[in-house]
Amino acid sequence: MSNEVTVVLQDRKTGQRRNYTINVNNNENILELTKSVEKITKIPSEELEVVFCGKKLSKSTIMKDLSLTPATQIMLLRPNSVVKTATSSSKFQTTDSSILGSFYVWCKSCDDVRRGKLRVYCQNCESTSVLVKAEPQNWMDVLKSKRIPVTCENCSRPGLYAEFKFKCLTCNDLAAALTHVRGNWQMAECCICDGKEKIIFDLGCNHISCQSCFKDYLLSTLQVFHFKNRPPYGFTVSCVYPECNRVVQDVHHFHVMGQSSYSEYQRKATERLIAIDDEGVTCPNPSCGQSFFWEPYDDDGRSQCPDCFYTFCRKCTERDCVCQSEDDLTRTTIEATTRRCPKCNVATERNGGCAHIHCTSCGMDWCFKCVTEWKEECQWDHWFN
Repeated sequence: MSNEVTVVLQDRKTGQRRNYTINVNNNENILELTKSVEKITKIPSEELEVVFCGKKLSKSTIMKDLSLTPATQIMLLRPNSVVKTATSSSKFQTTDSSILGSFYVWCKSCDDVRRGKLRVYCQNCESTSVLVKAEPQNWMDVLKSKRIPVTCENCSRPGLYAEFKFKCLTCNDLAAALTHVRGNWQMAECCICDGKEKIIFDLGCNHISCQSCFKDYLLSTLQVFHFKNRPPYGFTVSCVYPECNRVVQDVHHFHVMGQSSYSEYQRKATERLIAIDDEGVTCPNPSCGQSFFWEPYDDDGRSQCPDCFYTFCRKCTERDCVCQSEDDLTRTTIEATTRRCPKCNVATERNGGCAHIHCTSCGMDWCFKCVTEWKEECQWDHWFN
């Protein structure tokens, strides 16, 4: 089976960047792809490095393992000089299809748990033409922003970071990663029904449950709302196994209850959390407006709506944070409309009346016009000017 894919060729020798549409056979490997590009560009295939998901791929990687779609772009990089892979000292290591790992996601479009794929983008320009400088070591490196530095061949700015996104393998839509879901490789039994399902829920304690039993457990908990506040995870549930103190660490798993039940959970949990410590937030996306609570641990000031996946700054509610520019504008306004007490330096605004100011901070009486201690001359010369 063959597919059309878009290939972006970044030629560092000539400084040129070109796009090509190429038919690839899913059973072929990366080496065959570079040979196809060689026929079009006359660039020797051994000079081409293939970059995908932030990593340089091994020439033996099979195309079907990349889970390509018509919208997928593959970057081919032609370095200034060719260094043999065996003796390369590059900090960017080649890899095979194992980089894709085995992910499961909640897909809103499919309304179910699905196999997922991980894609990496430049946080600045959202290009996929990036190389990661460090391997993610845990889930937080993937789920949180500004954790993994990258080099972007598109915008080439310094100090860039990766933005990771998960997509549904079935429909290619954005989806939420489910960190507690995995494949049942050993066909272990569900600790509730003794069934052996291909997809299981495991909180890291090996008390596995099938999706059906996990869903029933959540629905029964929701009915009496026995979700407990477990900082830093918010209102959540413990393991299905009695006496186990492991908890669900990500609310996206609660989508398996169904949309109406999940919305009920979000509403009740948000109401309780706001009442406790005002950590509730409402999605600013005009087409959404979902209320949810944010995770305060390891926080960078940004949140992603669990319903529409819109990412925004909680302070200014913008996708691209403008807090710094707003802070600068606020400071400019303050400096333009106030004067500072000559004793304690507190900014003071005069909104009417005479020029005689009594500082409520330090108690000093001073002149708003002279910005000095209040004197008899001030009273006669410019009391009301």
